[in-house]
Amino acid sequence: MLDAVIYVRPENYSASAARCLDYCSARRYNVVGLIPGDWDAAMRMLHEGKASVVVVSSVEQMEPQPGVEIAPKPSSRRRSGARSTGNAARNRWSAETPPTAQPAAAKHYRY
Repeated sequence: MLDAVIYVRPENYSASAARCLDYCSARRYNVVGLIPGDWDAAMRMLHEGKASVVVVSSVEQMEPQPGVEIAPKPSSRRRSGARSTGNAARNRWSAETPPTAQPAAAKHYRY
């Protein structure tokens, strides 16, 4: 198991930290530190052998270097089944449905 230190910028702390923690969890890294805003401290931990990798949330934070990994942004695509299930329920009683089809409860509630 690799030891990782997470570097995040203070202005985007919560979102960046969450993304990096998810990334480390998925890769089964042992997180040994979370450093907000002190890049030199994160690199010092890497060079001193206290961490095997430094995980950052954005490529804009630094230059590509050995031992530094970038946690990818989560995919914003929805699950394919979620939309089709919702559409199926909505389309069940659309204008294309034959007029004889009605919910069973509708038989009891005539106005």
